[in-house]
Amino acid sequence: MEIARALDPRGWLLGGARGKEAVWVAWQRASPGIVSFTVVLVDGIAGGGYFPRAWRLTSFALLAFVLAALVGRRQIALGRIERWFLGLVAALTAWTAASTIWSDTSGTSILEGERDVVYLAAVAALLLGLERESLPVLLGGALGGITAVAGYGLGTYVLFDHPLNPIEGKLLFEPLGYANGLGIYAAIGILLAVGLALAVRPPLLRLACLAPLAILVPSLYLTDSRAAELSVAVGLVVLARFSRRLSRVLTSAFAVAAAGAVAAVTVVSVHQEHNLAGRLLGANRPHYWHVAWREVTLNPVLGSGAGTFERYWLLYRPVGSFARDAHNLYLETLAELGPVGLVLLLAALGLPLLVLRGRRDPVLATAAAGYVAYLVHAAVDWDWELPAVTLCGLLCGCSLLVATRRSDAPEVRLSLRLLLLVSALGLAVLALIRLEAGPHLPFAS
Repeated sequence: MEIARALDPRGWLLGGARGKEAVWVAWQRASPGIVSFTVVLVDGIAGGGYFPRAWRLTSFALLAFVLAALVGRRQIALGRIERWFLGLVAALTAWTAASTIWSDTSGTSILEGERDVVYLAAVAALLLGLERESLPVLLGGALGGITAVAGYGLGTYVLFDHPLNPIEGKLLFEPLGYANGLGIYAAIGILLAVGLALAVRPPLLRLACLAPLAILVPSLYLTDSRAAELSVAVGLVVLARFSRRLSRVLTSAFAVAAAGAVAAVTVVSVHQEHNLAGRLLGANRPHYWHVAWREVTLNPVLGSGAGTFERYWLLYRPVGSFARDAHNLYLETLAELGPVGLVLLLAALGLPLLVLRGRRDPVLATAAAGYVAYLVHAAVDWDWELPAVTLCGLLCGCSLLVATRRSDAPEVRLSLRLLLLVSALGLAVLALIRLEAGPHLPFAS
């Protein structure tokens, strides 16, 4: 069933209610967008959520939403695939934390597990608190948050002079602190803007959805992130493939445009540097991946422990540059968490893609485009270490699951509700304790 309908926005927001009841109804229907806007904005402004203080505050806030949903909602329905997704993310978080036992740097492994709690809390909050009708508002709120963060970075970049950064040079990298991270952040926003514009019917609402492109497109360009640009191209193909609103002619046009974008990036890369792979991926990425694979061969069963790539890079690096991450989520997971960790990661991240089979819907296509763009970019960068970016990706992934939730999905039983309640409460208390007593850096010093 198509989620986005030709509704009058004001009528949808108020639902025919008046007076105080209208305020309550408006809050209920707008709150998913307000929450997604706030989380995306705050984590984006806070350096992409890279540092532990941001993790802990975000974890606590999201766990508070989980507790509110478990206590306040009379009925919570979760389909089988949603339960599997939540369980796999929980298992991945637990396995990451457990790697502390055999880790080469146990202090960093604890912090890696702590960061994963942010993602577990986000998945739980989204699945337990969302209904299908809320998805356009949720995605719109995320688009607003991404636009606000990118707009802040772009505004300061254009209006104020900045000294040459020793790592990023003259690229646009603030406020996330990393140009490629800001690139995929803006890329997901671009896909949400285009997708939502296709999903809604009122012309003014379509213009409102497309307006952020005036900020997001220049932001992406100024990051000079080739991988993010290619991720947009892949996302556009996904958007065209699964959007019911696009005719075959327009779908073909989208595919041609995406192919043209890939070709343009390739041509520019060849023109600027003879080593195409080095230009597209960065000169050091093959070195990172070589060391990560050596880490795999040295620890083939359990991995070396979460967050340990830095140690192996210092031991085996063929060049003098420094790196904390392998710039490939999947290879780094295999190296640090072993085959079990990689299977858990791939199973979890792959589940939302399974619901796309045989479906065509503009809102579903929008979420799929953003999610696939994130998955593609994570293969060549350290997006997992930037909660602002990964939360956007997981938001899109959870939207896919909620969008395809069946009307007869089984309700969450009291026993499971109590288990989730106790777990969320325990993690929230732990987040508060670590907020005061935990390290301030995302790695063991």
